[in-house]
Amino acid sequence: MTRVETVHALWQRFEARDWAGARALLRDDAQLHWPTSGEHLLDADAAIRVQAIYPEGWSIHVIAVDAMADGRVHSIVEVRHGAQRFFANSRFGFDEAGRISDITEYWGTFETPPDWRTADAIGAYRRDPELAA
Repeated sequence: MTRVETVHALWQRFEARDWAGARALLRDDAQLHWPTSGEHLLDADAAIRVQAIYPEGWSIHVIAVDAMADGRVHSIVEVRHGAQRFFANSRFGFDEAGRISDITEYWGTFETPPDWRTADAIGAYRRDPELAA
């Protein structure tokens, strides 16, 4: 499996709630970092556990998974959970065997832009109407 395929497989296994399958893609000492909340999950079991105990009702849509020039992989996913929408930019590192050794994820919450951001104020501006819901 290529590194890009490994990241696709990880997201697919998360979506399927296949925790053992997802765990198999990680090194035992793989760490997960969430800089936007200052959290660090310090081994693979913790990285899987945090996914497994997240309140149910979510779904993952993979937007992109791309190889980086330095051997890492970058992915963009959208997570929907009820009326909430989140986006993650994730950067994956790998060991020599192709297992994921580290993940750094930057999460953003879908939100309505402030009232002052309009075409009248900015000029060349458009907002995707399908993202308004």
